[in-house]
Amino acid sequence: MPRTLTALSLLALLALSGCSSLGSASHSSTAAPSGKEAAEALKLARVLRDNGRLQGAFEVYQRLDQRSPLKGAYLLEYASVAAAVRPPRDTWALYDRARQDNAPDSLDPAERQALCGGLGRAALALGNASSAAQSFSCALKVDGDRSQRAPLLNGLGVAQTLLGQRLAARESFQQALALEPGYSAATNNLALSWLADGERSKAIGLLNAARQNGEVALQLNLALAWVLDGHDDTALRILEENLEAPYAEDILQRFQATRERIVNGAPVDSELLAASQQPLQLASQD
Repeated sequence: MPRTLTALSLLALLALSGCSSLGSASHSSTAAPSGKEAAEALKLARVLRDNGRLQGAFEVYQRLDQRSPLKGAYLLEYASVAAAVRPPRDTWALYDRARQDNAPDSLDPAERQALCGGLGRAALALGNASSAAQSFSCALKVDGDRSQRAPLLNGLGVAQTLLGQRLAARESFQQALALEPGYSAATNNLALSWLADGERSKAIGLLNAARQNGEVALQLNLALAWVLDGHDDTALRILEENLEAPYAEDILQRFQATRERIVNGAPVDSELLAASQQPLQLASQD
């Protein structure tokens, strides 16, 4: 049965699944905000954060920071929450402040990983692929939270893709998938890398093997791969598994236009990147 969809990202080239993971800084050597009122505010911020009320948590951390600048792991907690609700430039400023405030050996491995990973995600969102690659590499060098390694490798692969380092990018995506075989962001990104190099059969094989997990982005990219390979009927059948016929046909036409531009000489990298940055706005379907 076709799914109910609202705003659906067409491609996942810039998908950075996974957030910088940083728990409470209770074991950090950084001095906690002083005073009973500050301690209660910090407790409230963490409760809001842990219950998914990130905007509220951000506002509490912001007030704490305005009264007395947060330091060390407490500043990282603030930055990690800000990353979910504030523009990348604001997030970058907080992580950069944390980098300037802390000597490399003053943070434990999990905190260093969170700092470098946060800087990498913010730099990538701001279009600075070189800085992002350096920061993701920094995060991967420390023995922090192993559950974050696949998202960090995926982020590194995206940065390497934007820098034109396709072989290195594919290696990063493959390493992410070796750690987390069902990781859809890395699957999509690796498939798109194969498509960009004209290796359509590899992209189709990868996406077809992963399509059973039900992720719509995988289905869309599989349909795109079939269109680029000249099999429009197969692509349409895949699209109609998730969408009503009018929406499926509209997406097929967009894919066909992409193929036509590539045939006429448009760089495939630019076409895929442009598509990844333009989400399809689909009306809710009953």
